[in-house]
Amino acid sequence: MEQLKQWFEGLENNEQKIVLAAAAFVSLMLLIFVVLKPLNDKVSSLERQVESRESSVAKWKQAMPKILATRGQASGNRSNQALSSVVTSSTRRFNLKVARVQEKGSDEMQVWFDNIVFNDFVRWSAELQNRYQVKIASVNIRSKDRDGLSSIDVKIRRG
Repeated sequence: MEQLKQWFEGLENNEQKIVLAAAAFVSLMLLIFVVLKPLNDKVSSLERQVESRESSVAKWKQAMPKILATRGQASGNRSNQALSSVVTSSTRRFNLKVARVQEKGSDEMQVWFDNIVFNDFVRWSAELQNRYQVKIASVNIRSKDRDGLSSIDVKIRRG
């Protein structure tokens, strides 16, 4: 550093001004290309992301009424099935063994399961509610053994 200082002091006055101007120019260019340009590029990229996401939100807002209308039509078709056929088809799909069924009218039913995996029962009941609009009125877990199997009875209702 000392040698650089001696070299600079050894220059004539005009040459020192040229070196200082060149140093200021190089410093300015470094500031622009190392700090400001990458920062500006990042801001532009984030602005494009925001615009893209705003566009997606606008599309979803337009499509949401159609989606909800379609969902209501699809669920309406499924809810026209008899409650007993809903239980039969859904338990078969989840490989659940029904021990006993008792119908209590066209819109209510009691179903008993023996030795059922609790998580499978939860998935089955979620499907009843989401896909068929069948509500779980009550659940009675009678026993649970060490293997994770339970004896469960459930009362379900349409609507």
